[in-house]
Amino acid sequence: MALSTDFEAALTWAVRRHAGQQRHNSATPYVSHLLATCAIVLEEGGDERQAIAALLHDVLEDTPTSREELRQRFGPAVFQIVDDCTDADLGDRAGQDWRERKRAHLRRMAGFSPDSLLVIAADKVSSLQTLVDDLVRSGPALLNHSARSGRELLDNYRDIHAVLRPRIGDRPVVHRLAALIRELAASAS
Repeated sequence: MALSTDFEAALTWAVRRHAGQQRHNSATPYVSHLLATCAIVLEEGGDERQAIAALLHDVLEDTPTSREELRQRFGPAVFQIVDDCTDADLGDRAGQDWRERKRAHLRRMAGFSPDSLLVIAADKVSSLQTLVDDLVRSGPALLNHSARSGRELLDNYRDIHAVLRPRIGDRPVVHRLAALIRELAASAS
């Protein structure tokens, strides 16, 4: 599949929107996560809309981008996938309990399209791979410095996997997520 200038525009826009942001516990530019998520989507056979959404999947949560701006710039299909990836009511994210926000997102995921679920799965694989790598480097004590306990993180990833498995089936990304969940369980203990 050839990627169009729309993809290039989304990549440039994502880099600019996330400029100066870094991964948790790291000096790594945040855009590395967006690129990894996009790569997984493309490797899974995702189309250009899904690849663009993967690049932009955190733009509503982590930048001052409005939903309307995103919709106008990239269209309703990309917007819907990105909005589905957003696990917070953006008007009151700071006031929301993490566990309740995650539970609400899980409930919403049951109605998401397979297009959105692929991007969510790729996002979770990228994030969990980074966490597992950090645990290998730093040991389980790393979780003592996290805002979430190892048990909370593990339970959340297991719940996500339980929603994804029956919906998008026997895809390699779902198997990778399951393997990373097992690694997290082993590393966090």
